[in-house]
Amino acid sequence: MKKIFIIFSIAFFALTLFPQQKKGTSLRFLPHWIPQAQFAGFIIAYEKGFYQKYGLNVELLTGGPNRSSLDWLAEKKTDICVAWLSSALQVRDKNVKLINIGQLIQRSALMLVAKKGSGIDSINDLNGKKVAMWQKDFQIQPKALFNKFNLKVIEFPLSETQNIFIRDVVDVTSVMLYNEFHLLKNCGYDSTDLTIFRFEDYDLNFPEDGIYVLEEYYNKNEKVCKDFVAATLEGWQYAFGNEDETLQLVKKYLTKAKYAANEMHQQWMLRQMNKLFIPSVGGKRGELQESDFSNVVKTLRKSGNIKKIIVFKDFYRSPYDSP
Repeated sequence: MKKIFIIFSIAFFALTLFPQQKKGTSLRFLPHWIPQAQFAGFIIAYEKGFYQKYGLNVELLTGGPNRSSLDWLAEKKTDICVAWLSSALQVRDKNVKLINIGQLIQRSALMLVAKKGSGIDSINDLNGKKVAMWQKDFQIQPKALFNKFNLKVIEFPLSETQNIFIRDVVDVTSVMLYNEFHLLKNCGYDSTDLTIFRFEDYDLNFPEDGIYVLEEYYNKNEKVCKDFVAATLEGWQYAFGNEDETLQLVKKYLTKAKYAANEMHQQWMLRQMNKLFIPSVGGKRGELQESDFSNVVKTLRKSGNIKKIIVFKDFYRSPYDSP
């Protein structure tokens, strides 16, 4: 009997020293592209235990060209995903009841650029020029810009490289601030060598990366959704403040997914993300501004990309409201 008591006492003492971790709420998360610095905050929140701190068991899925995050969300292959606001609105227009629970990128990173030597110095100089654009949602803002200024351009399809711009096949090309713009800089083009057209300067700001769930999932798991956003924002704050550690973890994930990991490029991307996350005056990180939302809805309806009136309060749930 004494022996049993001693064993029980040791076991109880061990449990007090090493408390059993409570099983958290399991959920699946899918970014909309490969695991680069564009998603560093999610990687950090996962690796540093921020999700676990909120009682979340997150399965970090690998995004990429063959995995549409919004398709996977609609098919319930993932519980939470990242997508552009313009893309999410078009899916919502097709009766998929998804909602935004956190807006990360506040300003459009998509830009048009031209070489200074081409004689393109102002918006009207784009008229009649050859413009390279990616497909689908990447064309919405450029076409809205052309319509706004009554410009007629010659459209060229843009592939994964900027070769047709570098070799002067086209006069203007599309770039993302955190990605292809840096690649052009690495090819020897300085900012002073290029004429840059930022869509936000023409009242066409489209907030990009946001966090989305299906409305039915949110209604059943409101606290889980808010905790996920809170942990993710902590992850981003840590990522921006601990650059070297973050870049090493991003490299690890890129290598695991069998993608090349250029540390200087990932560093540029991380620093640009920090700038793109800055909210407008009076806003908070992670908030979707109603004025930005309304502007995107208006542009999409005018272009025919959506047909329904989508109401802000039906589409957005602030991460700062109490569950």
